[in-house]
Order: sequence, then structure tokens, then C-alpha cells
Amino acid sequence: MGKVSVVGGGNAGVFTALYFAWYGQDEVELIYNPEIPPERVGQATLLDPPRMLWNATGFDWYHNQINATFKSGILYEGWGQLNDKVFHAFPADGMAMHYCPWEMQKHVLDSGVFKVVEGEVNNINSIDADLIFDCRGKPADYSDYEELINPINACILGKPKWNVSEAFWSRHVATPDGWTFVIPTHSKSPSHDYCVGYCYNSNITSKAVAQSNFSEMFDVTIKHHVNFKNYVAKNPVIDDRIVLNGNRLFFLDPLESSSTQTYIELARFVLNNGVKDASNEVRRYIKQVQNFVLWHYNCGSKYDTPFWDYAKSLTFDDPEFDSILDASIKSSDYDIMDQANNNSRSGYGQWTPYAFKLWYDGMMRKEK
Repeated sequence: MGKVSVVGGGNAGVFTALYFAWYGQDEVELIYNPEIPPERVGQATLLDPPRMLWNATGFDWYHNQINATFKSGILYEGWGQLNDKVFHAFPADGMAMHYCPWEMQKHVLDSGVFKVVEGEVNNINSIDADLIFDCRGKPADYSDYEELINPINACILGKPKWNVSEAFWSRHVATPDGWTFVIPTHSKSPSHDYCVGYCYNSNITSKAVAQSNFSEMFDVTIKHHVNFKNYVAKNPVIDDRIVLNGNRLFFLDPLESSSTQTYIELARFVLNNGVKDASNEVRRYIKQVQNFVLWHYNCGSKYDTPFWDYAKSLTFDDPEFDSILDASIKSSDYDIMDQANNNSRSGYGQWTPYAFKLWYDGMMRKEK
């Protein structure tokens, strides 16, 4: 494939460069401006990133250079009408992670796996490379982007006054206005100040009410507020040479922690297939991520509020989703359990039939 240049040093940039340098063995460089800090919020992954870090950089849990914490799954609290808690378990023989983007950036850039260049890129077309990944963050203009369907458009971030790292899973807690993530980041991590986030819709709930409810429900110090759009690029590949990734490509409400895996899946597809069909494939993949997340909202929560009425009204139509759901419902636990060990390329977006069955059972069947 020749020379590969990745522009941007955030989550998407470092994982894209690491993937191409390790698996592709191409000439890879990452260009970034050290004056631009990565995302402040703690991140959560699926199983691919820890495995790639182990292979490419020598990361291990004993030395734990990035103060990561274990992620064995996602605990949903207050979702649906039947069960107080539904646990989306990961295979017990593997482990995902929670991490701070600042610490991850430093670890990967210092690994020596690819060339690192400090500098600002204003004209990405001027870069001398056969393939360029544009990972420079959210666009300034959304005219070339399509809105993704999602009920959340704002988040209040807080620092917990309790030890969140006692849990080995992410917590996604339903609230009257949306839901709250609790990421068990290490207390030494810079992201610890932003590891609890109250996600809501600012068109339904005012910032003042959301902040009051956040403070009442969770023991936190409020640190930051952010509004955001849910979107995907209309053209993820430009001139058969520039591929958008990260927030330059898309952004979606963080339910199901889908972003980091999507960055890796895009890099994987381009490495294995080139850029010819990448635009259609990545848009299809991201729409599947959108739909799987919407399914969670469609199931409602224990709250009967305007937000949840709105969230349940956001439906989608995808025969492929329906087919996988129907097959998973009819399958026995034994038949599909091993599929939980398969990678995301064998299912729907990032999810195997096992994940479909798990959520369906949690929403439709009372746990004994």
C-alpha cells in the first residue's frame, strides 16, 4: 500500500496508525499537534484494543503504563420494564479496558512502532503519502454530513466522590432524562475527573434541570458540560486517497462504547480491501451501530417521562437486523455461546447473535 500518513493524535489517530503499522507493516507516520489535547473523557473498548496493544506495544496489566482498568462487560441498570439490571457480559477468557485518552496517546506515540511527526496540518491534500487518514476531530462545518438518529445530544460530566474502580465493568444507568455512564477509571488517571456522564436531550430537558437531577442521583462534583451532534460523513473517502476516521468521520452517543472499535474496523477494512468500497462499507457499518443503539432506547426504561416517550418513538427499519434478531431468539444458549468469541466482522456491526439474544432476554424475560 506504500506510505500511510495518519493526521491527528487522538483515539482514532493512534489506533489507526498502530493497526496499520503492526498488521500492515507499511511505512506509517502519524502527524499531530501536541498543543491539541485528546478527548478528556474516559474511554471504554471491546476486546480488540487490549489485544493489539499487547501485540504491538508490549502492554500488560501488571506494568499497566496507561492506568487502564478492566472491563468485563456493561451493566445496564433500570433499562426495560422487567429486570433491574441486565449484564452484557464479554467472554470470560478475554478482557476489554477503560482508559484515559491522554495516557493512551503517550503510550502509543512513545512505542516506536511508527514514525511520529509534530506539526499542524492545514491542507491535508499537501501530504506526500499514498494513503491518508484524516483524524483531526470534529468538523467545523456539517454540510457534508448526515445526521444519525439518536435521542441524546448533551452530556454533563462529573468527578465521582466514590471509588468507581471497584467495579470491573462499565455502568449505564437509566435516568428520567436519559442515562448516565460510570466508567471505573483509575483514581490516578486524568480522565477520573470526567468519568461519570449524565446524557440527556437538551430539547426536552433544560441544562439546569439535568444538572440538578444529576447532582441528586449521583454523588459527583460537576466538571463540564457539552452539547453534541450525532452524525456521519456523506463521503468517508475523498479522491480515493483520503479516508476520514474518528470524529472527522462520525459521532454517536456513547451507549455500547462503539467508537474505538469502529475506528479499528475502518482501518481493518481499508488494509484488507483498499479504499474502493470503503465509503459504502463504513456507512453501512455505522448505520448498524446506530440501529443497535436505538434498539436499546426502543425497549424503554423504568421511567415514564417525556424523554423516554421520545426515545421509544425513534424506530428504524433494517431486514438484516430483524433476521439476526429472529435467528438469535430461536437459538439455544449453547448454539450461540461460542459466537461471543467471534470478532465483530461475523455479526451486525460490532455485535454477534449472542449479544442480540442477551439483550432480548434481558428486556423480555424476567430473570429468576
